[in-house]
Amino acid sequence: MTYLTFVRKERRLLSFAVSFTFFSSFGQTFLISLFVPSFLIAFELSNASFGTLYSIATLASAVVLPWLGQWIDRIPLREYSMYVAIGLLTATVLMAVSWHIAILFIGLILLRLAGQGLSGHTAQATMARYYDKQRGKALSVSGLGYPLGEAILPSAIAGLMVFFHWRTTWALIAALIAVIFIPALWVLTKREKHVVKNENQGGETPSTKENYTAILSDVRTLVVLPAILMPPFWVTGIFLYQVAAADQLGWSAALIASAFIAFAATRILAGLASGPFIDRFSAQSLFPLLLIPMIAGCFVAFQFTGSWAAFVYMGLIGVTMGFGGTIKSALWAELYGTDTIGTVQSLFASVMVFSTALSPFLVGWMLDQGITFNSILLLALVTCVISALLSLRILPAFDRA
Repeated sequence: MTYLTFVRKERRLLSFAVSFTFFSSFGQTFLISLFVPSFLIAFELSNASFGTLYSIATLASAVVLPWLGQWIDRIPLREYSMYVAIGLLTATVLMAVSWHIAILFIGLILLRLAGQGLSGHTAQATMARYYDKQRGKALSVSGLGYPLGEAILPSAIAGLMVFFHWRTTWALIAALIAVIFIPALWVLTKREKHVVKNENQGGETPSTKENYTAILSDVRTLVVLPAILMPPFWVTGIFLYQVAAADQLGWSAALIASAFIAFAATRILAGLASGPFIDRFSAQSLFPLLLIPMIAGCFVAFQFTGSWAAFVYMGLIGVTMGFGGTIKSALWAELYGTDTIGTVQSLFASVMVFSTALSPFLVGWMLDQGITFNSILLLALVTCVISALLSLRILPAFDRA
């Protein structure tokens, strides 16, 4: 089935997923960062104190994510999606009325949980469960909401903040969620009663603890987890300090900013292109290829200083991020089945959030210790190579051995 035919046939559920990935932007760092200067003034915070507050909020959301994420396996999709959307609405309302730092903190926790965590989780778990032969295409299309949000919302929010107070801007975001997002979800899920397609026919349902124990004791988990964690871990840490380290790489801050265009473009293209390949060859067969573009990109940045290298470096990392956004959920469905896809995916998402919370501290500490950015890139390259070699164990040939 071609992309166009597939999108036309499944436009309702695909629109549901894209809506969730798009609105997840309100809980993402790139959008929240636009409000940080206002937070510092309103609550008399330093950069370090807000950074600590934000990290704690992120970690708190990661702790709760596995428990809330597994409920998508247990209740109807419409009901679950309403809970997530109302959680996001509550978060934006709290940001709009945050008269005290405690309210701001609760708002940040809910933004990170309902926005960054559960919104993307709902979209990807639904696509992975509902589609079998077209799973790769479904995940590719649903992921388009991420770059669309990154392209549209920062400029829109910055424009609003020229004319409105930052609290008013959050109130307008809340109104957008209440008037457009929630009603749209209600309409798009009107035919969906249960998410679990293959419900248990008798017998006891394994507990969440039993599911987690089975997943974490599975050798396949151990061989794929490093490769899953390396891209978001290093991209978070390296990108956060990349402008400051531009001189060490022989680039300017303006060049780095321009190179983000290559990152965004290749991320979108890789995400879309990966879908049909996953449908044809399986995520399990393609997974060991995930880190190859990122390894090549880190090598280019480590070895070369020309302006062209910045674009190649960012573009290759974009390929891995786009490919990874599609292949992870497809891999979970292939390895662990679709009946518990929410449980599996939320567990790995929580681990990923913990790793990305640690990354800025680690990279910042290394830079403070005088470790050069080239050395950090070399460390990223080596750890990615080791993770890629380890992930070869996931190939079907090893299952048959």
